[in-house]
Amino acid sequence: MTNVPNPSGLPNNARIDSENSLPRDRGLLRRRRRFSVVAGIATAGLLLASCASSTSTASPTPRTGGVASYALGPGDQFSWILPLENEANYENYDSNVSNGLFRPLYYVGGAGTTGINYALSIGTPPIYSNGDTSVTINLRHNYTWSDGVPVTTKDIRFFFELEAAGAKNGDYAPYLPGRMPNDIKSISYQGRYQFTLHLNHAYNPVWFTGNQLTWIYPLPVQSWDRTCLNCRSTNAASTPGGATKVLDFLYKESAQLSTYATNPLWKVVDGPWTLTSFDPTTYHAVFRANPRYTGAGKPKLAGYQIYSFTSATAELDALRSGLIDFGYLPTSDLGLTRYFQTHGFNVQPWKVFYDNIAELGYTGPYRHLVDQLYLRQALQHLVNEKLYLSTTLHGFGMLDYGAAPLYPGSTYVSPALHHDPYPYSIAQARSLLVSHGWKISSTMSTCVSPGTGPGHCGPGIPKGAPLRISMMYATPSTSLAAQAQAFASAARAAGITIQLNPQPQDTMYSTAGVCPPGPCNWGIALYGAQEDFGQYVLVPTAGVEFAKGNYWGGGYYNPTEQQLLNDAYDQPGLSKLYQVENYQSRQVAGLWWTVGDYEVAVVRKSLTGWNPLNPYANYMPSRWSFKR
Repeated sequence: MTNVPNPSGLPNNARIDSENSLPRDRGLLRRRRRFSVVAGIATAGLLLASCASSTSTASPTPRTGGVASYALGPGDQFSWILPLENEANYENYDSNVSNGLFRPLYYVGGAGTTGINYALSIGTPPIYSNGDTSVTINLRHNYTWSDGVPVTTKDIRFFFELEAAGAKNGDYAPYLPGRMPNDIKSISYQGRYQFTLHLNHAYNPVWFTGNQLTWIYPLPVQSWDRTCLNCRSTNAASTPGGATKVLDFLYKESAQLSTYATNPLWKVVDGPWTLTSFDPTTYHAVFRANPRYTGAGKPKLAGYQIYSFTSATAELDALRSGLIDFGYLPTSDLGLTRYFQTHGFNVQPWKVFYDNIAELGYTGPYRHLVDQLYLRQALQHLVNEKLYLSTTLHGFGMLDYGAAPLYPGSTYVSPALHHDPYPYSIAQARSLLVSHGWKISSTMSTCVSPGTGPGHCGPGIPKGAPLRISMMYATPSTSLAAQAQAFASAARAAGITIQLNPQPQDTMYSTAGVCPPGPCNWGIALYGAQEDFGQYVLVPTAGVEFAKGNYWGGGYYNPTEQQLLNDAYDQPGLSKLYQVENYQSRQVAGLWWTVGDYEVAVVRKSLTGWNPLNPYANYMPSRWSFKR
């Protein structure tokens, strides 16, 4: 039995779950996504009709071979190859590429399905025992590294040695106090293909599998357990100090973009692809099918390429020229849908299992207002999600009534979240305000019944207090601006003055994103970009935003919700997850907002196998092939 170091210094039985804790760097939890909101609202009906019929339903005969290509979003660049992310490179487009080279223990998502894809995973479904305090995992025997060495528990042990070092030193981006390895007391290895995690207390298998086991990557110990390129691969990582040196070495090599295609470290892979060419200036990457790949999902293509672009306009030019097979329409150019459909492309919205929340400032000058449940309910009644979806998003998005969007078929979404608990209604919002002591005015509504009892404005709100809240929203999207203005207009009709404060997205992160621990000097913050639930997080408890002590969520804390969160982490099944989702929804922990699609994909008609799309924004090129 191997003991796992406890890098946080917390006792192993500390009840601090992974999503209840403070990140060292706010960027770890909120990675920036492309805006999905559409500029302009004209031609919505035409675009919806044309896109709905754009994808061929025929069953073409695929052929093997060929090299396909896809475009990353504007400004996105594949620039981190090691499947142990540092803080500067904690992005899904990096991990999606690296897991084609280095297969994770559990592969996330499939063709339009959320959850773990066991068919593409090295590990078989985990076996929980001892009251869900032990997890036994068996590795499939058919995976080998490209140098012929089998993938075994030695590679799992190596991962945990490096992860513990990265967690202790603050290098490993996914780590937060309470997450792996803190929630593991020890690990035993029964042989080459089986190991058992002994947990510090019972966890919900749904949560632990979806939000912890998905972190694990077998790593090639025979090649990487070294501290320099010319050193022999030994057991250097078997001690904490040695593991730190090995991880520092691997991080240093992963930062050397100019050697990606030549470094022998990156030649030893167990995934379906190998990297053959990389331009550190343009970030153009070329991959070929790994001829020694022994796992499931063997690629049909001979290879694929990734292109990066500094602007959406440059990507659009590359689509027109035929440089890329899988690109996207900039949201300001959806009028070109018909052009691409008649020039050999399919057009398909890409829905992802991400959320979109307008955060509320529970600290700072507006805290006494947003602390009031009735006021949050009134604000939610003024978010016209269906209007935003049908006009500003042209139908390219999903409704979102809680911590998880209404992604079709996902078992992670509570059935109750399919119904809006606070449907759009200016009258209902106004009624809530009047019944709680506010005098509605066309100029400025004020509190006329201060106090804490029924029919009063609420604690901390004095007589004559104005009903005014500031709202930051991200630019330059004209559609997000249209949503914010529509919301402010509805609020004005209900008696709430919304002071709009448009800011660049970077300013949003540096201004709205500094509270807590500092005060939230804003009332509402709308980023307008899709956010995932945290890298490698599949179960959307929203703990990263609404648990005690977390940065995101504007400082929201509710003891009842916290207990429901703890139950969702610890008690088996989905029912506790549904309970916390329902409670957060009814409590309006943040303003639930329409989720825009990840992108509007434009794909060459000769390319097949890409649809349905992965809900975690993974292109999955191993599924692709060209039609005969």
